[in-house]
Amino acid sequence: MKIGLFCEGSVDFPLVSALLERIAADRADVHWPLNIVDSVTEMRFRRGGDGQVVKAVRHLKRRLDEGNCSEYSLFVIVLDRASKVPIARIRRMIRGDARFVFGTAIQEIEAWWLGDRQSTLAWLRLAAGRPAGLRYWRNAYQAERDDDPKKTLDELTLVSPTVTVRYGRGNSGMASEFAGGWRIGALLTQIEAECPRGFSPFCLQTTAAMRRVRFRRRA
Repeated sequence: MKIGLFCEGSVDFPLVSALLERIAADRADVHWPLNIVDSVTEMRFRRGGDGQVVKAVRHLKRRLDEGNCSEYSLFVIVLDRASKVPIARIRRMIRGDARFVFGTAIQEIEAWWLGDRQSTLAWLRLAAGRPAGLRYWRNAYQAERDDDPKKTLDELTLVSPTVTVRYGRGNSGMASEFAGGWRIGALLTQIEAECPRGFSPFCLQTTAAMRRVRFRRRA
């Protein structure tokens, strides 16, 4: 199963691709690589304008309708609401097209990361302690309601005994390192509970799409 993934930043790709691998194995009974060419591939588009993702998806749909890109089983688009990308336009463009899955990280993709509290704290070696004053330990904290997930991650990396640099406003190397363990250990149920409006429907739709591909191949 080869998946084309559209996402905006260098942080997003490793995190979302790790989640796709877990959804495939845990929910859709799909395990890859099924052969040497199977993978999640980043679908690149020109940066610098709000409409670039829209243009890229429109171009891809045109190519698909012409019979190109047949090596891909599915295309996944994940954007965050904090971006200025016209999400509604993309949703209308792919509505009813079984070749696409669309997901929205309600605030930022880091909310999905923070939603897996067990994995996040274990990676930072903070599972045994609760540093006072941090956003992550506020009463009734919920990742999807966090108004600045990047700031929350930055605070956590500041107090972590094992991380030598801060997350800042995004650290792709840190995201890739975390994603390496997430590929085999992401707790989907925990993320669904913490991010019910964004991740939960994305997980359901992705699972259904992967199962369709699996059944189609068997047929």
